[in-house]
Amino acid sequence: MKKITTFADLKDIKGRNFNRMIYNQLTHLNKKVFVSLGLVLVFFATCLPSTSAQTIVNSPLSYIGMGELYTPETPSNSMMGGIGVSNSNGIYSNQINPALLVRNQYTMFEVGINAELKNMQDYRQRQQALGGNYQSVNLTVPVLPNRWTMSFGVRPYSTVNYETRSYRRLNVLGVDSLLYSYKGEGGVSKLSIANGVRIGKELYVGLEMGFLFGAVNRNVGTQNLSDGQFYKIQLENQSRYSDFTFKAGAAWRKVLKGDVVLNAGATLDLSPRLNSTLVKRFVTYDLGGLNIINSDTLAKSQSITQQLPVSTRLGVSVERLAHWMVGVDYVRTDWSKVDNNLGRSAVLPVSQQVSIGAEYTPDFESISNFFKRVTYRVGVSQTTTPYDFAGNGKYAKDQSLSLGVALPLRNFLNYINVSYQIGKRGSLTDNRLEEQYHRVVVGLTLGDIWFRKVKID
Repeated sequence: MKKITTFADLKDIKGRNFNRMIYNQLTHLNKKVFVSLGLVLVFFATCLPSTSAQTIVNSPLSYIGMGELYTPETPSNSMMGGIGVSNSNGIYSNQINPALLVRNQYTMFEVGINAELKNMQDYRQRQQALGGNYQSVNLTVPVLPNRWTMSFGVRPYSTVNYETRSYRRLNVLGVDSLLYSYKGEGGVSKLSIANGVRIGKELYVGLEMGFLFGAVNRNVGTQNLSDGQFYKIQLENQSRYSDFTFKAGAAWRKVLKGDVVLNAGATLDLSPRLNSTLVKRFVTYDLGGLNIINSDTLAKSQSITQQLPVSTRLGVSVERLAHWMVGVDYVRTDWSKVDNNLGRSAVLPVSQQVSIGAEYTPDFESISNFFKRVTYRVGVSQTTTPYDFAGNGKYAKDQSLSLGVALPLRNFLNYINVSYQIGKRGSLTDNRLEEQYHRVVVGLTLGDIWFRKVKID
């Protein structure tokens, strides 16, 4: 029997009738599903221009650079601790390593949304926040099956959302005081076009071109509460981003004994900076903070360069196609040139992340038992972040556990993905700020044979 090295080789598992079975299932797909797909695309095309602020949940740690960065993972990757540098099963598309897009030989559409419950605390107070956002929208199309595949997508890239306040007494005996406020909000989205190409038999290369766009507002205000003079003076900074970024990827696969395959992959960010414009002004507000009493523009559409963190990713995995996979990813991100926005002279560090994940499908071809066709995934991750909230040189660690299932629909190309993640970032002892979060991701994967005819043996 022919060795199974790609998803297309599954047609030989039970002889040539397998290909006919796939065709019969695909031709009976419910048309309502694709009508829903069109409505989803129209929704995002309509709403995307107004979604410049990609906020999930309030985070005091989003002050750095362009804010907290989203990982480029699909709902399937999020179940396995975010791994994806070397692994891809050919059903869900890989947005982490563009080289692995070649493994997708069917047209795939994926959409994901997430919700997060976060508990934050320091030594004085505790806060709970709940929010959500879309995670990604991707369309993957094979141009030359098993040789060249393209992917088009949109997803959040970063978010800024924080607000802190402090009081200062002007004298010991009186009640006069000042209220200081620090607030940031906004975010950046990413449109991407990626290509994956197979060179020879076991080597894959890929390139992703992204376009970042969005705006971030950072405000510092002082409110005078003295002698009934309630007014607020605020320094407002608005940064607008619009520029291209690039990411390169490579992967290598080697068939071991039987149908077991060894995978290795790597990616590198090629864009260390981003062009943007900055607008600064001083504004005096009334008591309600809505009406402007006076404003003075300090800088109008000033061109600036925003430094970006540069990530290098490495991954290794072992799999038996359509049955199981175990993998590990390592990510190194250089933050040394990114502005910490706190006026500190210390250079931001290099952050590191290690993730381990696995997936298991009991019986991909089972007809009588639904749960044997379900794919079960689990993963763990630990990250040393660049966040030093206390300013003591102790950077917060992010540790998480994730698990989830891919529930098949009418055929083997359509799935509902459900992922749950629990994690903790920082500690009161080291960082004076601790975050505990619960995150749920729900995604839909739809596949079909588009733009080419199916040959029946």
